[in-house]
Amino acid sequence: MQRTEEIRLSMHEFVSALALCGYDSMARQVINEQELIKNETEFTRFIDETETKLKQKGYWDDNRESNLAKGLEDLLYLLVHSKKKVRCIQMREKQVLLIHSLNNNNALLQRIQTGEHTFSFHHSGDGFYDILRNHYGMANIEINVEGWQPIQMTDEMFDELHTTDPEILHAMKEDENQAIPLREFAGDLLKNGQEFDNISFMVSNYVKDQSEFDEVQFLLPANNYIWHLNYENVEIKKEVVLQPIPVQSYFEEIDKAMKKFLNE
Repeated sequence: MQRTEEIRLSMHEFVSALALCGYDSMARQVINEQELIKNETEFTRFIDETETKLKQKGYWDDNRESNLAKGLEDLLYLLVHSKKKVRCIQMREKQVLLIHSLNNNNALLQRIQTGEHTFSFHHSGDGFYDILRNHYGMANIEINVEGWQPIQMTDEMFDELHTTDPEILHAMKEDENQAIPLREFAGDLLKNGQEFDNISFMVSNYVKDQSEFDEVQFLLPANNYIWHLNYENVEIKKEVVLQPIPVQSYFEEIDKAMKKFLNE
């Protein structure tokens, strides 16, 4: 498979390809998460019905044990056996980016949106700055946020932001008596569906069928900067801090952390 080639699979095709390669546990995990089928009979029919679509895309080979083209089978092998990965969830457009580490020089990118999985290879030495920035829909810009005081709140108050009436946040956004950062934050949270995006550093073990989170970063995209959620003191002081950080500074730091994590 050429490193520049891009492979696109629907959710059903992706699950079927995993099952045909013998990665049943991962296939069933996706099925359960997406609630695609309900029983074993449906599972068998599910695989059979996808065969035609894989043939149409040129991903089928009757001469191989898995019935999948070698390039696709090799790609799934790399994906399944990748131990370190970074998962980036963007809530506004329901996009997920998975960066699977293959070795010190290469990574496999898996983009998931509206039920479609897109795969491509990336040279790790080129860094991930632009990939991250584009995934979160941020312009390559560095504005000055000096003088903006971080927003501090209790962990209980922060948790309530996700379920509070949107009208309350809208009123906060329009209230000229509130500090500008707080008004900006309320508007940004509304635009993001009252959810924070996140970046998770993960270590997976296919044999044990488990994944562990090494680190999780929570962020909220604003117009030209990022709200970074600092929860280091949540256990001791029961508080969180929302820190505005310029786009370039934020993703450059994440890029450095990713390179260190993936190459360790």
